[in-house]
Amino acid sequence: MFLFSFSFCAVSKAIDLSTVPSELFINEHLNILQDPSADLSFEHAFKQYTQGNFTKNVNERVSFGFTHDVIWASVLINNSTEKEIKKVIYLDTAWLDRANFFFIRQNKVIETGLIGDTLPFNIRKNRTRMWAQPHTFKSGTTQVLMRFESKDPLLIPLYLSSEEVIENNQIISSYFYGFIYGAFFILLVYNIALSLSLKDARYVFYSLYLLSFLSLNIAYTGHGFKFIWPNNIFLQQWLMIVFLYCYITFGMAFCFEFLKLKVFLPKVYRLRLWIYTGLISVAVLLFIHADQLLAVKVGVALTSLLVVIFMSLGLLALKNGHGMVKFFLPAVLMGAGGAAISAATTWGVIPYNTLLFHSIEVGMLIEMFILALALAFNLKEMDRARLTAEVEAQIDHLTQLFNRRAFAAVVNPQWQLGVRHQQEFSMILLDIDWFKQINDDYGHAAGDAALKSIAGALKQKIRKSDVLARWGGEEFIIFLPNTNKSAAMNLANVIRKIIEETTVLHDGRLLSVTASFGVAGYNEQMKSLEDLIKLADVALYKAKNSGRNIVCEIEEIPEVKNTQAIL
Repeated sequence: MFLFSFSFCAVSKAIDLSTVPSELFINEHLNILQDPSADLSFEHAFKQYTQGNFTKNVNERVSFGFTHDVIWASVLINNSTEKEIKKVIYLDTAWLDRANFFFIRQNKVIETGLIGDTLPFNIRKNRTRMWAQPHTFKSGTTQVLMRFESKDPLLIPLYLSSEEVIENNQIISSYFYGFIYGAFFILLVYNIALSLSLKDARYVFYSLYLLSFLSLNIAYTGHGFKFIWPNNIFLQQWLMIVFLYCYITFGMAFCFEFLKLKVFLPKVYRLRLWIYTGLISVAVLLFIHADQLLAVKVGVALTSLLVVIFMSLGLLALKNGHGMVKFFLPAVLMGAGGAAISAATTWGVIPYNTLLFHSIEVGMLIEMFILALALAFNLKEMDRARLTAEVEAQIDHLTQLFNRRAFAAVVNPQWQLGVRHQQEFSMILLDIDWFKQINDDYGHAAGDAALKSIAGALKQKIRKSDVLARWGGEEFIIFLPNTNKSAAMNLANVIRKIIEETTVLHDGRLLSVTASFGVAGYNEQMKSLEDLIKLADVALYKAKNSGRNIVCEIEEIPEVKNTQAIL
């Protein structure tokens, strides 16, 4: 191999290994040549270097964005000691197709290295997620000439490190990602369980949204290449892009369902199928075109647009009265903020820093937690609404008393317990006299007022242990545990007199109402609660036929035993 004369003109000062810390960020020491043709050979690149065509990387540039250009970089490393020093040139990125290293001493290439996504993970000298090229530096100056190319954003944060430091960094990284992935996994399992049990589209799409981001993160951080598909170059090149488009599509679907656009923005909601079809069509066309760089560019652009769409739809839904947006907007801001910081670091807008570069994971984790909290809050509201609905299903809307179904549900257990312990209990059934005439003469509003007035009088006279319900129409029923028939008769007469003395005010008129009562007491011949109710109903029928506004009782009649259930 023919090499040109080694030149140190117009280059950065060499890094002295005897004075550098255990790990040094070396981008400020680089000299850069950007090759738009992407076809410079090593010999031609080295000639460009000796002719002073490399420029000093004065701004510590790390990112070269989306580019088809090849980046050549040179750094001088001086070992001023007599001992050999082993170091590792470490790239803090997993987005790189190819990186060539040429170690040059005294005009000769003494070692070369090739790393990148285009090679299986298992052939790496250092089995780290990020790219690493070890070299033992002998006494004197060594030039390291490097060639970088990538169809992903070209990011080259370079460190001069040691295997011990890299190992320690990997341990810290393992803790960080262990926490991140553990938190995401817990959220994922929890919401998958909710989606399966509730059959709610919000939980389904949230689970898919979360899973797609988790998969995307595993792909672009290099964890997938290291642990899942170490020998599959095709998957390493394309899976990150696939997961990126899944993240965008499921993010849109989750946004539509979480914001309840069907209710709050129905016109926008009707466009959802067109939007999903458009996203999937764009992804398929890009994959067919097989331009990885273009696919990533479009995906990043759509991801940025996704944040704008989320915020816009959230504000519109909030304007239309959707209260859950108070969770959605800050969640999106946190996720977008983390992504913006990472993007700004990637693009070189702010100085490169490992923590800032990984802001997207932290931001997305906070976003996912806020959204999970919102879904949990929504679940609580749904549960509260369900309980309210169940209570309302048992309550008569007009009188606020138990309805017939609730009465049976409450009294049946007491009946069974009372029968088992041979306790006494009675039943009162009452009916408002001439109720149809009240409705006909004064209107249904007057009838409703009479029902509410009597319900109020009944609630004031019964005990806490008694069970009162509106039995239907103008009938009320009272179950009296630990009460014999004589005591029930006395209570019925007291209530009858109260109703008789009560006047109902309606539209400036005072209306008087009366009620007839049937009373029955439990005896051992009764086989069910229905038998007791039937007996009270027969007594009420007797009261109706005896002039009304009276209390009647009746002894057991033979037909009761064969009576069909009324409940």
